[in-house]
Amino acid sequence: MNNDKEKFDEELTLLLQDPNICQMENFPQHKSSNTLKHSVSVAKLSFSLAEKFGWDISEAELVKGALLHDYYLYNARTEDISGYSHGISHPETALRNAMKDFDLTGKEKNIIRGHMWPLTLFSPPRSKEAILVCIADKYVAAKEMSFKKNKKTYFYRRNGRKGRSHTRG
Repeated sequence: MNNDKEKFDEELTLLLQDPNICQMENFPQHKSSNTLKHSVSVAKLSFSLAEKFGWDISEAELVKGALLHDYYLYNARTEDISGYSHGISHPETALRNAMKDFDLTGKEKNIIRGHMWPLTLFSPPRSKEAILVCIADKYVAAKEMSFKKNKKTYFYRRNGRKGRSHTRG
């Protein structure tokens, strides 16, 4: 395996200087993030997974596809669209937007289009890079939506209780 972390980091740094990518910071993502932060986390985890799995990857295509996988450029919380509809439609929206602003390889297009598989049943990931982004996106999303930070409040609201928690030691 000959993955080059330095090359990955250089590509990431270069892309993060692009004003089109920087605008992703303006759109909230999941419970505790924004689209840019989320996409950077997905890119970094994807590279780490490639290392763990021992997969040779294209660093440049992985980082570009990962950064653009949610390049849909709208606030999903304020749009008149259900969570399910957003889930199945945003990969195509992200791809259309990315194709307007960037030159993309076939692999990068598949990374963007395939990241929500299996929800987007007919757009599976077709490369190691696309599989990595698909996996990393789900992990990062789950982590961003985690209730760990405020477990007690979540428990009491969910169970209709008020008051302090009682923990057993």
